[in-house]
Amino acid sequence: MQRRIGFVSLSCYCLLTFLLLGCDKGIQPTQAGGDGGAGTMTGLITYRNWPTIDSLHDLRIIAFRVFPPTNVVNEVLQGRAIVYPSLGDTSLVPFFVDSLRYSFTLSAGVYQYVVIAQQFGPSVTTDWRPVGQFDLDSNLTMPSSVEIVAGETTASIDILVDFANPPPAPF
Repeated sequence: MQRRIGFVSLSCYCLLTFLLLGCDKGIQPTQAGGDGGAGTMTGLITYRNWPTIDSLHDLRIIAFRVFPPTNVVNEVLQGRAIVYPSLGDTSLVPFFVDSLRYSFTLSAGVYQYVVIAQQFGPSVTTDWRPVGQFDLDSNLTMPSSVEIVAGETTASIDILVDFANPPPAPF
C-alpha cells in the first residue's frame, strides 16, 4: 500500500511540474501579431511619374512589423514582413496604370511600415527601393502604422507612389 501511495505522489509531482514548466506566461489574451488569426488589408495605390520600362522588374506591397526594418530578407523569411503578391506568386502588381485597388489577407497585428517596393534591377535580393508608403500625413520620414484585427477588414490603407519623389529608404 505504501509503495502505491509513493507512486501516486511521484506521478502527481511529475504532472504538476510539467504543467508549471509549460505555463510560463499564464492565461492571457493572444498578443497582436501572434497566432491571433488573420485579417484583411484593402486600399488604393495611386501612381505618378512612371519610370522607363527597363527599371521596372517587379512591384510588391510589403507590410513590415518593425520600422525601420534591419534586414529585409530576414524579416520576410522569419514572417515579420508580409509580401503581396507572395514571392512564389508569378502575378505581379501591374505596371503603367493610374491606380490599383488591392486586398490581401495577413496575420493579425500591428505593421509599422507598409510600403510599395520596386525591384529596379536584376538582383532579387538587393535591387529594391521603396517608392511609396502608407502615411496619414506628409512626413515621409516616419510612416503611419496599420493595425490588422483578426476576422476584420482594415480599409483605406491608401498609398501614393510617386516614382519621381519616393520616400526615404530605410533599407
